[in-house]
Amino acid sequence: MTRFNPTHLAAALGLAALAACSDPAPQEPAAGRETAGRTGYVEAPRAVSLTATPAGLRLVGRAAPGARVRLASPEGEARFADANGEGVFVIDLPAADAPRIYGLSMMLEERLVQAQGYLLILPEPRLVLLRAGAGAVVHAPSGEGPKILAFDYDAEGGAVVSGVAPAGASLAAQIDGRPAATNGRVGEDGRFSLPFGAPVSAGEHRIAVQGDGFEAEARVQVTPGEDPQSGAFRTVTTAYGQRIDWLTPGGGLQSTLLLD
Repeated sequence: MTRFNPTHLAAALGLAALAACSDPAPQEPAAGRETAGRTGYVEAPRAVSLTATPAGLRLVGRAAPGARVRLASPEGEARFADANGEGVFVIDLPAADAPRIYGLSMMLEERLVQAQGYLLILPEPRLVLLRAGAGAVVHAPSGEGPKILAFDYDAEGGAVVSGVAPAGASLAAQIDGRPAATNGRVGEDGRFSLPFGAPVSAGEHRIAVQGDGFEAEARVQVTPGEDPQSGAFRTVTTAYGQRIDWLTPGGGLQSTLLLD
């Protein structure tokens, strides 16, 4: 990742504490992680969809039935909702012209459980789960695919390609026509995330993901991420799609290219 920067660390600490003000350690909030209460695994809350409403945006997600769900921004704004008996929660947000980033958590009895990663909410509306050291999860319209939706990379050339494809399909990745020394399988939810086996150099590249009877291609531009001047992230419009340069909990910089 990028060099140590006190401003980076302060913003990263704010991100790490999005879900729980009592847990300011500079590390990635882990799915199912408990900070209090009885031991035992509890599935972490997660966002499912984002839709436009006459008043703004509506976020729908899943959590433990009866849990108190908290959606918090680095600036301290927080919104709450109670998951119903089926584990569904709804949080309404006002409209905004700029992207926003949030942490998600839930309180179940005396347990505090933090969600994985950070939620990026775009005005379109578009919902993206940013994951440190892993590929972004882009919530695409149902039935879309096979398609490459995002390309994540860092200053060391580590890269991950992610998207949607038929559930259960075997996959292999290529870069500029050469095997990327990685393979994997599409999850049961129809999503995949494949890390490249070798560093990716700066410049334009053609990436491809091949599976059982299908192939998805995209062109990407690997450009060094730009330090956020303030806050924990910044967005850059490129010819390849919108790029988000964001601070990981450890203070490094990761870039997520959302492919059009």
